[in-house]
Amino acid sequence: MAGPDALQRDSFGDSADVTDRRLAILARGGNSEAFDTLIERHHASIFRLCWAMLCDRSDAEDAVQETFVRTYQSLPRYDTERAFAPWLRGVAAKVCLQALRRRSRHAQRQSSLEDDFREPAAPEPPEVSQLATDAVAALAELNETYRLPLTLFYLHEASVAEVAEALGISPGAARVRLHRGREQLKEMLMNDHER
Repeated sequence: MAGPDALQRDSFGDSADVTDRRLAILARGGNSEAFDTLIERHHASIFRLCWAMLCDRSDAEDAVQETFVRTYQSLPRYDTERAFAPWLRGVAAKVCLQALRRRSRHAQRQSSLEDDFREPAAPEPPEVSQLATDAVAALAELNETYRLPLTLFYLHEASVAEVAEALGISPGAARVRLHRGREQLKEMLMNDHER
């Protein structure tokens, strides 16, 4: 029978039964292969989150890299009683918010959010409705206060509690931001439709 050291020596990439929590514990103990497996498992979803928030592929790639660096540095503080994916999304959300604040403070970029946001991260299905296209464009124009909760809730299927945890706010505040964001999005879509 293999002992705990055997698990550390195994390749984790093909083993779906090794949980994220277990991998995080091993990575915290210095197992770089376990952390590499976590990156492989979550890279695509973290990239989609960062891209949806930052509306720029290059900025999103930088944010993903920063997210995993900070995650590795923060592993000693990871509470293994909690799910890993929502915690990781919270790290990514904080990285994106800091990038947005830097961008705003320094006025580094003047490019149109609409032009940047239309660059697809992956091939789009052949028939995307005009309403869906308009909704994505409108989401890109929302203030970050509402864009991030809506992105987490609808595009990443996070619960209200997970949205609250990622943003460092109460669940009640998350519900308010989701409600106000939906209202602003609806108003934007209706105004575009009337033109």
